[in-house]
Amino acid sequence: MSLTMTYTRRYLVEMIRTPVMFLSITMTPVAVMLFFFIPFVGSDATMMTATVGTMMVFAVLLGCVGHFATTVSATRESTWGTYLRTLPGGLAPEITANLLTGLAMVAAAIVPVVAVAAIFTAATASIGQVLLAAVALLATVVTFTLMGLALGYLLTFRAALIVATVGALPLAVAGGMFFDPAEVPALIATIAPFVPTRGATDLVLFALMGQPPDALALVLLVVWTVVFAALLVWGHRRDEGRRFR
Repeated sequence: MSLTMTYTRRYLVEMIRTPVMFLSITMTPVAVMLFFFIPFVGSDATMMTATVGTMMVFAVLLGCVGHFATTVSATRESTWGTYLRTLPGGLAPEITANLLTGLAMVAAAIVPVVAVAAIFTAATASIGQVLLAAVALLATVVTFTLMGLALGYLLTFRAALIVATVGALPLAVAGGMFFDPAEVPALIATIAPFVPTRGATDLVLFALMGQPPDALALVLLVVWTVVFAALLVWGHRRDEGRRFR
């Protein structure tokens, strides 16, 4: 626990010094709402409430995957990262610290987004719904953080940067995040339950609005979380064997 908290303090200090993750999670949904939704459907309470929930999931996808994939891959290629791998702490404290850092950053980023939605849009939800949606969103942080960490351990820095930057949008589109539920193309409707973004979005919207989730999407969200965790452990062990055998 002591080592985990040491890692966590270090990561939080780094995040405060270079708050790219926090800003991306905060500014992405705000910018999308201001430029693409408020001018057209800002007075539609149901549409705006769903938009706020969906955009927060998209922002967490961008922030967590982008930050952890590039940070871990860059650390692995540095002298400091090589030194850290020789220490006896193991993988668990570092991964737990990354998860705690992601949870803290997303929890802080939710506040300004909710404030903007409440002041400038017709989005509506009770305090209980907002808190429940926040818990659901934090649960998705685990999935997307593990995804980013797995990419960081499996790819080089340049490859991780490209995949994290380019891969988020196809995942969001495949999950149906940018479509009206009544007008989702047949292809997207078929593949959406099989990508983690659909399960994450359904979980948050269920908590926020009571919108019935797709059971298959939720089950596969759990499956994806386990898969990302397994890839992370495998990538760490593979890298360790290559560097220190």
